[in-house]
Amino acid sequence: LKIPMSFSSSALIVIFTRMLLLILSLLTNSRNHSNTTLLFVHSLSTSSPSHDTTPSPPPPSSSTIHTLLLCRHGDSIWNGGSPGSQETFTGWTDVPLSSKGIIEAKTTARELASSYSDGIDACFTSILGRARETAHYCCWAFAEKSYWMEPRKYVSDYRLNERHYGALQGYVKDQVEKGLYGHDVRLVQAWRRSWYAVPPLLEEEDPRRMEEIKKYIHSCGGIQENVPRGESLEMVARDRIRPFLDSVLHPTLNEAAEAKRAKAATMRTPNVGEVKGEGMRVTNEETNMGGCGLVVAHANSLRALIGVLCQVEKDEIALKQLEAMKIQTGVPLIMRYRQLQDGTYKACSLTEMNYEESTTRVDITNGRMESSRAGQGLPVWPLSVLPKRN
Repeated sequence: LKIPMSFSSSALIVIFTRMLLLILSLLTNSRNHSNTTLLFVHSLSTSSPSHDTTPSPPPPSSSTIHTLLLCRHGDSIWNGGSPGSQETFTGWTDVPLSSKGIIEAKTTARELASSYSDGIDACFTSILGRARETAHYCCWAFAEKSYWMEPRKYVSDYRLNERHYGALQGYVKDQVEKGLYGHDVRLVQAWRRSWYAVPPLLEEEDPRRMEEIKKYIHSCGGIQENVPRGESLEMVARDRIRPFLDSVLHPTLNEAAEAKRAKAATMRTPNVGEVKGEGMRVTNEETNMGGCGLVVAHANSLRALIGVLCQVEKDEIALKQLEAMKIQTGVPLIMRYRQLQDGTYKACSLTEMNYEESTTRVDITNGRMESSRAGQGLPVWPLSVLPKRN
């Protein structure tokens, strides 16, 4: 079918609509068509017959379990992983990936695409270059694997930025811990690991502060206070991660889950003894279809996210485990969660069925699975625990 180039967009829409209706009519009159094809074409129609009794998918509920793939960016030139580099307090300083980090990012991307073949609904990353570049490699890997596996939505948000290290940013960590800048080593360790400890704040007149405001204020909603002067992990979780989870990440995964349920309800064929449209029910598995989000961010913003989902402030043991957690560059993790009726969140086991607490936890330090009593260990796993599928 040749369409003259002079046709307007409205004329093309009319032609396409008529072609679609013609195809639908031909399929309806055919005795050998498949139900799946019919339902797919019907789903493209702008209106539905009044007698259509296809069950509507239920809205996302507190029982919906979503999956998160968590990935710290590859090694940066300030992470100290490359010859000649030193581990430096980075925070919001926008440093690039090192050559090692680029290799890590590409390796991580391949592992994600090969180990998790269920597809990604959305990719969430910070506005810092080292995370965005790693996220791009991951998205490309999924796109090369299969079109339907690549993320349908890409979100870059300052609230996923690394924790701001305040006046420590730009200082070599080893030198700070040795007291070269006048700080007690115990305080420095608390600033690095503790949930509540706040590092020394940047002064308003500090050139680093003025440069960050100039660079980031537009991405932070035009509000200067959204560009921090220094943060504890608790501040990152309260002021950035929880609002982002509530307003962006969780609603996005809810929308993805609803779309999956709608597709399942439309495409599902009747069971034995069922009459299509009469007595059909959406199965429990379809009801609980969740979304999957890839979060490519930073060690401390990821720790803050895990802390919110695990409600560590209500669990002293979990809090200590989170404070001790070290997330390596370029090593993807997986966790699952759901929202409770009160609006808070609960982390779930990978194998959780009927939403009962599993006793399986991960030892993050060596990446091996181990069983323990509930409450001992955080429900976060290396992606490598998933069986690879062809």
